[in-house]
Amino acid sequence: MKKAIRNNLFSFATSELAQDAFICWCLNWFNAPSKPALQEMAKKIIAKLTNIEEIFSVEILRQFSRKVTVDGKRIHVKIDILVVVNKNIAVIIEDKTNSNEHDQQIERYKRGLQEIYKEKPLSKIITVYWKTGFYNDWDDVTVADVKITGEYVRNLLADYLNESEIIKDYFDCLEANLQWVEEHKQYWLPFGVPWWELNIVNYHVAQYTFLREIFPKERWDKSTGRYEGEYEIYMGSSFGRPWTQTVVKWSEFKKAEWYKLFWRIDSDKNGPYISFRMCEWGYSKKKAERHKKLYQKLSLLMAEIVEAMSDKDKLGLREAVKSNNGGYNEAAFFHYHLDFSDWDKNKEMIIQAIREISDKFVERFTREVEPEFLEYKKEHAEKNS
Repeated sequence: MKKAIRNNLFSFATSELAQDAFICWCLNWFNAPSKPALQEMAKKIIAKLTNIEEIFSVEILRQFSRKVTVDGKRIHVKIDILVVVNKNIAVIIEDKTNSNEHDQQIERYKRGLQEIYKEKPLSKIITVYWKTGFYNDWDDVTVADVKITGEYVRNLLADYLNESEIIKDYFDCLEANLQWVEEHKQYWLPFGVPWWELNIVNYHVAQYTFLREIFPKERWDKSTGRYEGEYEIYMGSSFGRPWTQTVVKWSEFKKAEWYKLFWRIDSDKNGPYISFRMCEWGYSKKKAERHKKLYQKLSLLMAEIVEAMSDKDKLGLREAVKSNNGGYNEAAFFHYHLDFSDWDKNKEMIIQAIREISDKFVERFTREVEPEFLEYKKEHAEKNS
């Protein structure tokens, strides 16, 4: 007989709205002394969010929504959860499961809330980024006073599983989701399936993990304060097919003169691949000849770098070099299909080869190509100013 599946509320209530409700439910136990254990849980969460131990009142507002004008601009303050502690401390909770913050939501909501309470100013506004799904670079650059992870929530709730069936339901689903993330970080699995079933072809978490193995976070220079910093990993999709990229060099020109060198993990009709590309915004017929010469020069540069590498024959790197005629904004100069059938043996060699190609290309581009390239762009920008 097939084992019955436990009827879990959160197997059906999977949206961020359901998580909003659960967070509010947990916090509101502060106002229910009839359940001392759950009130203690609520106090722990509030203390984590505010760093305040002496709490005498908690008001919880879910889906707080107001429109207000700040510095002449209309702002829609739409806060997932607004918690007012001790009458004058506001906690803005931006709740996510697998999505990311966008358009500086948290900062906009904070400025809007200051305007809303200007007649009776709050003593403090605390911002919280609460995300239980897979943390990535976009989450790391999200600005908030407090960040809550799925691991933190799991560890907190583990002490209260016997206090409520609702907690146990949520805990079981959270645990399953966290386990799913860990399993799908193994980008080379599952073995023995067609390439289109591999984790790296289907899931951003797998692609992200592979890129971070090649280019660890130490390479990511966050000190610049730029949204798209070098070696920051970002993700997208094309017709439902996930891809993941990291920029190894990019310009600070305005959009018409902007360019970047980057690595991309994606898949095509032959399977998953990693490619090295350049994107130069603003291709036009007027710039076609100069654009063609530039891309052909970069194709030759890539060929020289790979030809000088000791692993070119063993790993098939030579076949991955691509020539380009410069007919589009974006071009690939290296397109390497990933074969995981002998991954244990070849993994480190492939990772080291990609790092070497990347570092040498950036170094030579900066030294041999970029000075003339930037001078052209400067002249072109002046003509069009």
